[in-house]
This record gives sequence, C-alpha cells and structure tokens, in this order.
Amino acid sequence: MMKKITLLLLFVGLSVSILACSSLSSTNQTTNTTTIDERPGLIDVFFNNLVETLPPEFSSDIILPTSEDEEYDIEYYLEDILLENNQLTYIAQGFDETLEVEIVISYENYSKTFTYEILMLRDEDLYNEELTNQRFSEIFDEVKDFIPEVLVSDYTIPEFDITGADITVSTSEATIFNNRLIFTFPEYDEEVNLDIEIEYNRETRNYQIPVIFSSFSNLPKIPEIYILTDEFAPIETKEDYVYGYLDMFSYDDYNNSILELGGIRMRIKLRGNSTLFMPKKPYKIKFDEKQNMLSDYQEKEWVLLANFADQTLVRNAVAYQMADDLDMDFSPMVRFVDLYINNVYQGNYLLSDQIEVSTNRVDVEEKSPNMDTGYLIEFDKRLYDEGLEVTEENFFLIEGIPFVIKSPDIEDDHYNNDHYLFIESYMRTVYDTLRDKEDYSIYIDEASFIDWFIVSEVMKNVDSGYSSVYFHKDAGGLLKMGPVWDFDLSSGNYGHLQEDLRGPIGWYTPRPEKNVFFMYLLEYEEFQNALKARWNEVYETVILQALENVYLFADSIARSRSMNFDMWDIIGTYEDWFISPEILALDTYEEQLFFLYDFLDTRIAWLNQEINLL
Repeated sequence: MMKKITLLLLFVGLSVSILACSSLSSTNQTTNTTTIDERPGLIDVFFNNLVETLPPEFSSDIILPTSEDEEYDIEYYLEDILLENNQLTYIAQGFDETLEVEIVISYENYSKTFTYEILMLRDEDLYNEELTNQRFSEIFDEVKDFIPEVLVSDYTIPEFDITGADITVSTSEATIFNNRLIFTFPEYDEEVNLDIEIEYNRETRNYQIPVIFSSFSNLPKIPEIYILTDEFAPIETKEDYVYGYLDMFSYDDYNNSILELGGIRMRIKLRGNSTLFMPKKPYKIKFDEKQNMLSDYQEKEWVLLANFADQTLVRNAVAYQMADDLDMDFSPMVRFVDLYINNVYQGNYLLSDQIEVSTNRVDVEEKSPNMDTGYLIEFDKRLYDEGLEVTEENFFLIEGIPFVIKSPDIEDDHYNNDHYLFIESYMRTVYDTLRDKEDYSIYIDEASFIDWFIVSEVMKNVDSGYSSVYFHKDAGGLLKMGPVWDFDLSSGNYGHLQEDLRGPIGWYTPRPEKNVFFMYLLEYEEFQNALKARWNEVYETVILQALENVYLFADSIARSRSMNFDMWDIIGTYEDWFISPEILALDTYEEQLFFLYDFLDTRIAWLNQEINLL
C-alpha cells in the first residue's frame, strides 16, 4: 500500500542583473554588463553529494545527515512538517511505504528545495498478520459462495477443498445429520445462523452466516394430478378400469400453476403385484387418445408408482436415471407428482411409463405375423405364486424359469403359435449356449446385458432374478436386456431376504438361485473384460452420479415428501414382510435417506474393487 505524500517545492531564486549605463556625451552609446549567479549550481552539487549519504530505506527511527559545511544549511520536511532534529520516525505497519522527504538547502541567502524518496519497510509481524487476515477473508468469502441464502430443502454441506484450510460448519439452531443441514418445514420464514470455523496457518477464527429456512407455503411445488372418477367410484381392482377425468398442473419458480392437461377423459385401475397389497396403492391410467404426461412424447398408458415400500421414495428414480445415463435403449421416465383422487390427497407418486412396445418405449417391430419380429418378454418367477396351471399369462418354461411373452400379445390378430415357438426356441438356444460356454455373440447384445447388470447390481435389486426382468428383441436382431424396472425393494430394503443377502457386499444377480443367465455370463473371460471396461468408462460420470442423485431427487421433492409422510406416517413404525429390521430401526426420513446413500456408497466401492479384479 502506498501513501502519497504531497510535497511542497519551494524555490526561492535570487537573480541579480546589473545594468550599467553611461552616457557618453561625445558618442551617445549604451554599454550592457551581466553577472551569472553561481549559487543554484553549487547547491545542486551539494545535493548530489548529500544524496550519497542518505539511506534508501529504513526500518527504525533514523537521523538524517546535517551539513558539515557551515555555509550550507539543510532542513527536512515530511508532509510540510519540519523534522525535529532531523529525525525520521518509523511507523510499524504491514506494508512497505514510500515516503517523499522535502530537502531545503540554503546557501548565502539562496534556497532550493529537492525531493527524495525513501522506503519505510514493513513490519514483518504485521505483514504476516495482514496476509493472514486477507487469507481468512478470502476463505470466508469462498465458503459464503457455497451457502445459499434461502433453503427450501435439506442441504448437503459441501466438502470445501480450500488449500491449507479446514472448515467446520455447525449450528445450535437446527440439526446437522451426516453432513446434511436438516430442513424444518417452518410455518413462517425462519433464520438460522450457521457457525463457520476456519482453521488456517495454525490459527482458528469463527464466523457466522445467516440462512433462511423458507416457509412451507413458499416451498417449490411439484406437478399435481387430479383425478375425478365418475360418480366418485372407488378404484378397487387391477382387472377393471374405472372411468373418470384427469387434470394436471405444473408450477413455475413462483409456484404459479400451469395447466398441462384439463378435463381429459381417462380410465384408471390398480396395478402391480406385491405393491398391490400395500396400503398406498399404485395405479395405471389409460387415455382414449395419446397424451403428453410431462414428457416429450405422447402415449395412452401411464403408471403411477406409489413407492410405499421405499421410505425414501427415490430408489426407482435413482435406478431409472442411472439406466438413462447409461443410454440404454429405453429407460422409464422419472417425474414425481402429487396425486389427488376424488379430491383426496394420495401422496407422492412417481409418474412413469408402462412397459410396452411402442416407438417411444420398447421400440421393436410389432403387429407382424412373421416369426422373427419384435418381442418383449419377462423373466417372471412370480407365476409360481399364482400357479402355473391357473395363470392367464402366455408363458413358456426354460429350466423352470417362466418367461412371459408381453409382445406380441396372444390376443393380437396377427399373433400365431409360430411366434411362441420362435421366441421359446431362441431363448432356449441362448440358455444352452451360455451353459455350454459357447459363443454367445451371435445371439445376445452384450452391451445391453452389461448395462442392465450394472444397474441391477449397483442397486442390489431383489427382483433381478425373480420378476420384472425384461428382454427384448427386434426383427432380425440380437436379444437385448431391458428395460430396467421395479427397484422399490432394493438397496437393503428387503425384509424377506436372509441377513447375509441384505447387506451391500456380495454379488446378487449372478447367483444360481437368482439369474442363471448372468451366472453363466460371468464365467466368460470376454464378458468379464467387457464388463470391466464399461464399468470404468462410466464410473465417474454415471455410477458416482447415481450416488449423488439420492440427495438430488430427495431434495427436489421436499414439500411433497413432507406431505406424503404426514399422510402415510410409517417411518420407524410400519411392519410388514418386506420391512427389514434395519429399515424398521430408522425413525426419520433423514436416517432412511442416509441408509440408502451409505448402502450405495459401500456397494459401489465393493463392486469397483471386485469388477476390476475380474
């Protein structure tokens, strides 16, 4: 820092001109005589000699030199103030400062003023203190940049990567759980002070940052679906549709409603299998005409997943998004909504796709009588629950595994028994090829099998060897895995499994009693190498992002999930066959969410090690 000191340059000059005039009576001529003043030059010489004795810098009080020649007089001024006894006083500060000293030199009644710059050196202790103050200020500013002024959900406190600094965030006014500032859903805006402790250069300083917990009424709304059934008829079975009308609204950043669909005629019924018997019901809706449902495409049939068994509400969303990030042929849509039926709030739902053949979903050839056409089939051991002898599904068995032909549908006009025989034979060939360790590349699309396997194993999905395991094949094409489906019972959320299978460690899908196709595939060196290559290719961008999506999805539905669990007060209290002891022991949503995050974090680390050891 430089402090400019204004100098007064005093120049007193005496110039004497002697004009001698004489009149010569005889010639009438004038004679001029000039005498040069030598004093300025002598003073300049004196100053130049003086400068050689003046110090260029100082770090303590100093006495500036006087004149040894009595004919010369020296005075020193700083900011127009005469320095007593020629003493220049040192002022300790944290920066160097250039001082401009005025030097007045007098000789034989003639004075001349000069300016001399001298550097007052910084005090090192104060300099270091100033640097420390500046660095603390910079660090605090960096921390503030990460902290939002207004919170509308739980907030993950960042892991600050600031060189040389350790930052701790705490507060006595709210709960911090596993590095998450827990939102309190206040009735009115509530200010909470965050205590910021910064440790730097072996010094600790404390600051505060105020944040506002937004009032519940101002929290962002997610889209809402309103269904009115004809004459308020109840929706009671998965076989029979109930007619009604549907309205759908989305909301902008200011919670202003936007009508997406208004008074659309539709039908609705229950859907699902085990979820059908849970208190919060899942639904399937069907329009007379194709409709856009918060999507960039139109379809007639859509599903509303209740996620009752998943007390985070986000397991399906995390899995479907992972499949989409892997760029699988088709991944179910992820759109959270609040659902109202006959003016009664039903809770938070996941609006998603019906698994079916269409150009927007499973895009394979359909409505063709040819044997080698498009197929959608499901590995579904659930048929044993209802009984193979009584099921109405069109299925075939391969080594005791029921495969249901979803498309072509047995009731389609173009369907014939050749379709059944073709896909049964194809699947049996795939099975035999894998079992016998023969070349599978002419039958299956390896890449799709790997991506499906990654999603299923990361989530450790209980159904990956039981049901909702889909395959599809286009006309003339190879067999592909997918789409992924049904992850509410995954990631440690399955009470009906024995304890050694519930944890995040260990293979699940390729077990002999689960999905024998992948048990055989993992015995191939080429499959292992392809799996390893794909895993490492997508590890940073997809796998780790899936972990972060746990909190991103949960935070996006803060208002909705609060309403949901006000209505379905089940966390830590609801017991059923699918509730594991680990899940039942968790009393809060935050604990449920962290359980999922920690499970996936541990599982991803284990898979990363095991896959790279293949």
